[in-house]
Amino acid sequence: MLGFDRLKRCLAVAVAALILLPVQHARAQQQTDAPASDAPVSDATSAADHIANAFSQLGDQIYDECIFELSEEQLDVQQALIQAYVAQGASSTYARQLAVKQIQPPKLSEKCEEIRSASKSAPPKDWSTDVAVAKPRKPEPVVPKAGPERFAAPVALASKKVLPQWDCASNVDFVTIRHKGYERKLTGGEICSPFRDIVHQVPEALKSFRLGYTIRTGRLFIIADDPQHNGKTIAWAISGREICRNNPDPDCLAARAVGPLPPGEYSFADKSHRVTWGPTSKRMVAGVYLDKLWHKERYTRAQTAAILARSNIAIHMRLKGEMSEACLGLEPQGWTYVSGLIKDGRATGLTVHVDEPHPQIAEAAPIMTASTFSLTSLFKSQ
Repeated sequence: MLGFDRLKRCLAVAVAALILLPVQHARAQQQTDAPASDAPVSDATSAADHIANAFSQLGDQIYDECIFELSEEQLDVQQALIQAYVAQGASSTYARQLAVKQIQPPKLSEKCEEIRSASKSAPPKDWSTDVAVAKPRKPEPVVPKAGPERFAAPVALASKKVLPQWDCASNVDFVTIRHKGYERKLTGGEICSPFRDIVHQVPEALKSFRLGYTIRTGRLFIIADDPQHNGKTIAWAISGREICRNNPDPDCLAARAVGPLPPGEYSFADKSHRVTWGPTSKRMVAGVYLDKLWHKERYTRAQTAAILARSNIAIHMRLKGEMSEACLGLEPQGWTYVSGLIKDGRATGLTVHVDEPHPQIAEAAPIMTASTFSLTSLFKSQ
């Protein structure tokens, strides 16, 4: 972190220094040619301060958009991997080298170059990765009013287990870490059974539609009046983490920062903020707001209160080793395509189902069950 901070400051100072050279020259010329007065010097100083401030902001922007660090979750996972590898018998040095190699930040976006000529839009004041209970007409969610029913007791998940379809395949070597109190199996630094990064493009003729999502399977699809397109798959996304990954159990839906997004109807923010920079998540996100919670009859009063008390939800790109806190975590190609649909206004909202509403046309989830990671590799440098 210190190295990146220093780089950011140096970047701003260096650019500002280069741009200030003509200003310094102009100041010397003014002092030589003009009558003795403090006004030219003051004007030049003011201009220099303004330019330095502008380029300092540009340095911050380049740092935010183009210099990626590991996310907080990736850092936690990386440290936990080191401990897990050492516990398996690897040396401390090799365990660290392997974890650093396996958990890496994302590749730089092509949009980094565009920063020099365009400023990013102002982000919402707060971005967290949970569920927002509000009708969005501005980028910030409306926080639910406080009341006794809002403060539900913590949900007990100790007896829950990862659903079989998300567990490691029998032929896959894995190590187990603990993240925020929950066990997670990792193979080669990646979660077990991630989705392949498959994208099916929406026909250009379909100009407006809603996104549909199935919690149990992770399928993202088209909701449209046209039966030719209705129900067709777009991509696949993880929602929830650990034992609650794509698990519609009421206790999971009520579990903050662990459970998947609840079933119901969601809206996007206003057009200028549909896809924007999330300063907390340190990546581009699409905010989604809960308009109507479905299946209330299935939940206890405490579970309903806990579900409604959760804050924001976002659609975002999932980084290696990460899962998703109540959001939709798409793979890189899936995120690029879906975020474009949202930003362009073709996708007008999101409807979330517990079970698959289109079983006749819904293909099986493209789960990656294989892995090249081997526990014996931990000892190759011993």
